[in-house]
Amino acid sequence: MPRKKIYSEPKRKVNLSLTETATKWLEEKRVQLTASSLSDVIERLARELPKNSING
Repeated sequence: MPRKKIYSEPKRKVNLSLTETATKWLEEKRVQLTASSLSDVIERLARELPKNSING
């Protein structure tokens, strides 16, 4: 069964191992952005990047 879509894109489950420093930073960003989850923080930050930095 496909995972639900968010931002008109299919979701894919990914497991990450993060340092305590990275986790704390993401949590601070979650509060600043009033995001619902750490994955939402990553999604929002990725969408702020210039398109050409992602596509090479």
